[in-house]
Amino acid sequence: MKLDAMALFAVVANEGSFTAAARVCGLPKSTLSQRVAELESQLGMRLLQRTTRRLSLTTAGQAYLVHCQAMLDAADAAEAAISRLRDAPSGRLRITAPEASGTLLLPALLAAFAQHYPAVSIDCVITDAQLDLVAERIDLALRTGQLADSSFVSRKVGAVGRVVVASPAYLAANGWPHAPADLARHRLLLHTVLPYWPLQQAGSSVRIDASQATLRANNLNTLCQFALEGAGIALLPLFMVRQDLASGRLHHLLPDHPVPENHYYAVYPSRSHRPAALTVQSRTITHLLFE
Repeated sequence: MKLDAMALFAVVANEGSFTAAARVCGLPKSTLSQRVAELESQLGMRLLQRTTRRLSLTTAGQAYLVHCQAMLDAADAAEAAISRLRDAPSGRLRITAPEASGTLLLPALLAAFAQHYPAVSIDCVITDAQLDLVAERIDLALRTGQLADSSFVSRKVGAVGRVVVASPAYLAANGWPHAPADLARHRLLLHTVLPYWPLQQAGSSVRIDASQATLRANNLNTLCQFALEGAGIALLPLFMVRQDLASGRLHHLLPDHPVPENHYYAVYPSRSHRPAALTVQSRTITHLLFE
């Protein structure tokens, strides 16, 4: 209350009258006069000389005004600093992403981000585990597939194609599958969190169940290496195997039975009071990855 009264006194002193100050503050003149009088009573000194024609500062009022004005200037500087933090990204962000995305996609994305926003420092936690965002102090999680119900805020930021692949050595030894049903006699390499492969056939989904898996792993990079070594057939993100397909190290199988795209989501602990760095990071993820 005292700080508020100090600010009101400074406005009165600068405007030169209670009438003008009341217009600036949006308060009744009587309220403004009462607040200044209460301040004088608390200080035990008169700050203003009041006459019917003019208002002037006492010696004490002149000295007090210097400090009140300094307080107002400090408040303006504090608000400006907060505005800069809100509007110009700065500070530290803690991000988590799956290993495949974090290894193959994030480096280029974050390098471009760092060039645009050098004041932002980023901590990356690359893991296929679904981290507790609150316990691990995560600001942003990049996640794929079906999200579990939670109180977190999620926003779809794009989708990534998936393909069924195998190495030339595996296909030479085991033959090519020409329909989803042919996969039953092949060695399948499945991710532990993916219960089935949703291949498309004649407008409907053909589910290749995880029980058919010969080998399972909780890491896409590991599955990709298994496929390259001829251990079996794998379902992998297109961005992961694009170069291997182009070089012939892997072959795209069942192209007439495409796999639906895998959706990517940006997940935040809270929508309110989101730092500017996080807001811009979300826009950059959308632009650099999926546009």
